[in-house]
Amino acid sequence: MTKTNKTFDILALAVGVFALAAPTFAQDPQSAVNEARAVKTEWTGPVKVVANVAAGKNIYVITCASQAAGCVRSANGVEEAGAALGWDVRVIDGRGDPAAWNSGILSAVTAKADGIVLVAVPPMLVGDALAQAQAAGIAVVSVYNPPPEQNDGVFAYVRPDHVAQGALVADWVEVDSHGSAKIILIEDPIFPELIQRSKGFRDGIASCAGCEIVETVESNLATMVQRTPGAVAAALSRHPEANYVIAPYDSNGFFASEGVRQAGRSGTVRVGSYEGDPQTLAAIREGQYAMTLAGPAEEMGWQAVDQLARKFSGMEAESPLVTYRLLDAENAPDTAGWLGDVDYKSKFLKLWSK
Repeated sequence: MTKTNKTFDILALAVGVFALAAPTFAQDPQSAVNEARAVKTEWTGPVKVVANVAAGKNIYVITCASQAAGCVRSANGVEEAGAALGWDVRVIDGRGDPAAWNSGILSAVTAKADGIVLVAVPPMLVGDALAQAQAAGIAVVSVYNPPPEQNDGVFAYVRPDHVAQGALVADWVEVDSHGSAKIILIEDPIFPELIQRSKGFRDGIASCAGCEIVETVESNLATMVQRTPGAVAAALSRHPEANYVIAPYDSNGFFASEGVRQAGRSGTVRVGSYEGDPQTLAAIREGQYAMTLAGPAEEMGWQAVDQLARKFSGMEAESPLVTYRLLDAENAPDTAGWLGDVDYKSKFLKLWSK
């Protein structure tokens, strides 16, 4: 059995630990899509002021990998927010490798860090190192990952509702295809949030009578650059009827799009994914990509810093679900990634009395 398959087995057994409540599907997918496209002006972040924000903190950020733009963007948000508080922030590239994730956490322990931010690093795959960090009194905040039902010592989880995201992308596929989508679904078995997105999509697309997932392609962060384009091209060759490819996140979708191009299907297959990264928005504006369900990655980095500030001030965690917005040719903004529709920086600075 390969290392990847072992990891998949671990998460397949553990996925029951996470709250995978079935999403509530809109009676009318078109209404759901229209609402998801709309500007998100309501502040959904924390509301309690942080009393006595601590200064001079030493924070380590462990990212999933530099290949994933969403992870890099969130880490950038931690750096920027940390600088606003006078904190020292060090970012470690996790390289898509659990060994590197564990090593980064242990480096934080050795350095006597005050806090650790895990960006799309599954806590269940770094359990031993995380236990050492917690034993050393280091506060831990997770970005992207869904929280488990049982307390694992992580102070706060900053994330969207991944199951609902998957269901919404299914609504978009149904509406965009007029109920006739034949889908190549790319799944990543390593990350709990991506497992949840896939679940939400599968459950949602099942309500579309004329839609069908014709093949599933497995792709993981460590090998997507080398393998995903060829795997998608091969799947499209086996399924000439396929007209949609749905990827688990934008960086993966970039390589999926290359597979569509290699298969000679650029004009007949529409690619969609999640996160709203810069290269994806540019491709949507240029007519080379169909859709992304965007999340404010940099804002999540700021919220992670906010959670650490609360921990250092002796407050309880306050990490509500992060908002997201469906972006396609009708509404893709001319920005380097979706930054949210609210001035989150001023909101957080006010909470911190800065």
